[in-house]
Amino acid sequence: MDSCDFELVKKIMASEEVIENGDGKIIVKAVPDGDGKGKMDSREFFIRSAIYAFQKSVPMKFSIEGMRQTTKTYCKDMCTKEIEESSFDIDVKGRSVKVFSYVLADKKAETLPALIYIHGGSFIASKAEFYKEPCRYTAENLGVRVFNVDYSLAPENVYPAAIEDVMATVEKLYNDCESLGVDKEHIGLFGDSAGANLALAAILDNKSDAKITYAGLFYPAVDMFSQDKLYDWNIDMYDIDEEQKELITSRLQLGRADGKGNNELMANIVFAYSGGRYEEVKCKPDVSPIYADLSGMPFTGIFTAEYDGLRIQSEYYSRLLDKAGISNKHIRYRGVSHAFLDYFGILPQAQAAILEMCDQVRKVWGI
Repeated sequence: MDSCDFELVKKIMASEEVIENGDGKIIVKAVPDGDGKGKMDSREFFIRSAIYAFQKSVPMKFSIEGMRQTTKTYCKDMCTKEIEESSFDIDVKGRSVKVFSYVLADKKAETLPALIYIHGGSFIASKAEFYKEPCRYTAENLGVRVFNVDYSLAPENVYPAAIEDVMATVEKLYNDCESLGVDKEHIGLFGDSAGANLALAAILDNKSDAKITYAGLFYPAVDMFSQDKLYDWNIDMYDIDEEQKELITSRLQLGRADGKGNNELMANIVFAYSGGRYEEVKCKPDVSPIYADLSGMPFTGIFTAEYDGLRIQSEYYSRLLDKAGISNKHIRYRGVSHAFLDYFGILPQAQAAILEMCDQVRKVWGI
């Protein structure tokens, strides 16, 4: 598919509908060239229709290998300036963890704030390199160093290995800040889906010394249990056009908490992630952050997709942050579904969300 028109990105960023979310609010961004509510963005519809048709023609049961084979991204490089790329390895309990680094070439000698990106993939799939384009774009637009962690995947390395890898990266940046050119007073984490979950786990561990001063959560998985009825989940909470109902409903299965979705999928993911310790870990705060004490958390940006089964739990998490007195900004993008960052440079919502995050970081850090 062609790269998206930046005029569409600007239209998304300029649009703003505010809806209530408990005592807080959600800012809803419109489809830039859509014809009303209840429908997918035309680009999203094209992508998801093709994937759904394939899934129906070749039904597959949950498997690690299947997840890894089908977890791909189609990101495009949208940078206009030269980006310096490098990498280094961290030893974490005998595991070698590669961390990629991106910075504007004309700023590579400077001491800069740093953002650490954690990719999604259900803890068991994907890789850091798949997401280098949004990382490069963040480095260009924010003028910071961006680090991208190729953390250890389950089930070869089960919980809490991935969390340990992220925490080790934070410690590396903090302790070796001079050699890495990092301003250790300004370190943030951002991630998508399972990566957002891992980012939260690392932040919760570092709350006492406040090493992390910004959290960017893209369609985060914050409840891996989905059965405690802490929040309502109903398909009627989604605007769905009848013509697109089958396709859209298929995109709401992950995180669906009404007893009719595939909670089995969430259970399979946690089972693989935990090494078979599902019952033991499912409600642990560093697995399901909705059970965590959220006091002392940093400013949090939450970026959700309209057609994502995880959207409802993200909205609940935002309300928990409000109750804990934690500043946060929640933005919902109409017309797209889970994992829209996988199409960075194609879906204008992905580019707009990264730019919105950059704006938040500028305000929080005063840069």
